[in-house]
Formats: sequence, C-alpha cells, structure tokens
Amino acid sequence: IFFVMFGQWITEAESEILIGWRTNAALFILPRLVQRFIGNVGIKKVKKLREDTVGLVEKYGLEHSFVAMNNSMSDRWRRTPVVKLCDEIMYVVGFAGIGGTCAACESVGSFLQVKIPAESAAEHIKWGKFDSRLKMITKYKESPEKYIKETCRLVPPVTSATGVLKEATKVMLVGKEYELPAGLLNQYVLSMANRDSSMFEDPEVFNPDRLTLNKAVTWNGAFGAEDEDQFPRICPGRYMSIDVTTAVINHALSHTSELGVHAIRATP
Repeated sequence: IFFVMFGQWITEAESEILIGWRTNAALFILPRLVQRFIGNVGIKKVKKLREDTVGLVEKYGLEHSFVAMNNSMSDRWRRTPVVKLCDEIMYVVGFAGIGGTCAACESVGSFLQVKIPAESAAEHIKWGKFDSRLKMITKYKESPEKYIKETCRLVPPVTSATGVLKEATKVMLVGKEYELPAGLLNQYVLSMANRDSSMFEDPEVFNPDRLTLNKAVTWNGAFGAEDEDQFPRICPGRYMSIDVTTAVINHALSHTSELGVHAIRATP
C-alpha cells in the first residue's frame, strides 16, 4: 500500500512498523473507558505507531505531497502545522488501507484453503459447492475480483462504521416503530447488512457468482453497483484494495508447484 501510494519500496524493518496497523487493529476500536482500565497501553501503542508512520514519510522526503494538499484547502480546513494533516491522512492509509487490505488478504487466503478466518462468524459461513481447495482456487482464477468481493461480503475487513443522523428518522426494530432524533450517534453493522436475506439469496453460502454481489456494502457502499455514487462515504481506495489483494494472492498462488496442486487435489 505504501508503495502504491507513494512510489517508495520500504525495507523489511520499516514494514514491521506498518504491520502495526493490522496487529493493533483491535486497540483502535476500544472505548475510552476500556483504554483507561488497561492503563492506556493501547493508546500509547497507537500513538507510537502514528509517530513512526509519519517518520517514514519524513525519511523518504514525501512532505511536499502533504504541503501541496494542505495549501489547496480553504482556510476552514487547512491544518497548522502541516504535520497534523500528514498524521490524519496516514491514519486513514494505515487503518483502512493497510489494515483493511491485510485483513482481506488473510480472509481470501483462508477461503482458498477452505478454512474459516480467525476473525469471523464461523457459524454463519457455509462453503456450498466450493468445498475443496481445488474448487476454491479454480473459482478464484475465474474472477479474482468476484472471489475477493464475495469473501469480504462474508468476512468484511471493517465490520461496522459510525455516523450521525442528519434528520429525524423512523425505523422498525423487532416489529416496533421508533423515531430517532436528528443528531443521534449511531453505528451501522456492515457484516449484518451483507447477510440481508432480502438482498442476498442464501446469504451465508459462499457464492462469487451471486447476481447481487455488487450490492454488498463491504467498502461502506455498493461497490460496483449502478447506484454506487449514492454512497457518499464509500471507500475511496476500494479499487486499490482489490488490486493489491489480487496481486498478493496471485503471487502466492504462482508458487504453487505441480506437487502442491496434486496435494491440493488429494486433500480437500
């Protein structure tokens, strides 16, 4: 992700820094009360990660990109000093770009081996007709994009998001109507929306060929659907995420020898 964004190939040691955006993912979502209960250990780790990430930007002389971005903004949004903008942008690149794409690669890798990813609702994932490694790999090669989208529909790299109601809204909850006031803080769960039986036939079954695949809101919007532009918060890096995940998985599969293929056929 860092290379795609900035054209710089970092060292192995530096990659250990950026790996923190994946390994520390669970710490980002803990509420303030929990952070205090554990002695702010999580906050300190994330703070160090953010400092080290900005340090990589400085090491490779990429500050000019953020200066130009900052100067292009109106006074209302311009940051002082510019490093604030750099930190905010790199937080998005790290948390969503690096962490999210790593999670996608992990899930696709697990599915290709017919294994349930560690961070998933195992009881709500069924393989259907793709019940062997050979069938999984064959299906992936038919259309990596569809395969990745369907995997991430069942195991979204980001399972939920938060928002604020712009206007009073009526909703049905457990058969009862409620009116929610404007300004209400709320959370919407992408992983549950992606299993909506009114939108996805056999929602718990893995099927990259499903007709409504592009209706999944994995990337905070209907990625690839005709009304994709109606989702104002859809992930701006969704195409890059698919491309990087495809490149990583293709590289892994390219090292599958003939012996490996025979082994896959022998051990579903």
